[in-house]
Amino acid sequence: MSHLFTVRARIRSLLAALLLSVPALAQSGGSSNPMNSMDMTTPRPKPALASATPLNLKVTQARVVAVPPGITDTSLFVTLSNPGARPVVLSAARSPLAAHAMLMLTMRDAQGLTGMKVTPTLTVPAHGTLVLDDLGPHVMMMGLKRPLKPGETMTVILSDVAGHTLTIRAPVRKP
Repeated sequence: MSHLFTVRARIRSLLAALLLSVPALAQSGGSSNPMNSMDMTTPRPKPALASATPLNLKVTQARVVAVPPGITDTSLFVTLSNPGARPVVLSAARSPLAAHAMLMLTMRDAQGLTGMKVTPTLTVPAHGTLVLDDLGPHVMMMGLKRPLKPGETMTVILSDVAGHTLTIRAPVRKP
């Protein structure tokens, strides 16, 4: 059962990478395109020029999933707490160790099958918390530039719609 889940997760990761590398598939709008169900056509808000003010979020339980050799995608899981009176709308992620990163949602369909979907934003509510984990929203790092070793630290930078950033240094841990 665990092996089947790993295979399915890898297939989903490869599908997401394919969609990012061939935008025409997601934007063709043709009814014969099975990728249209993933709603990849929603444009991502572009951050404004970065301000000197960093995001006012508290980071706890940050971790990056260690993956076996040959696997080039991983996830960032973290709890973000917002002490402020306004929600923080995250719109992008990046890491020097990955070719690109995506904000993702993990969902279950009516048949109980789990799948992932790219989302343009994730919101940390005012005076609230957003938990990024394997069962819900998370950050997917695609195209790792080298294998990650358990115990090392991976830097991930989150950006909001105004261009403010939050740098997270997350330990790499085995699942």
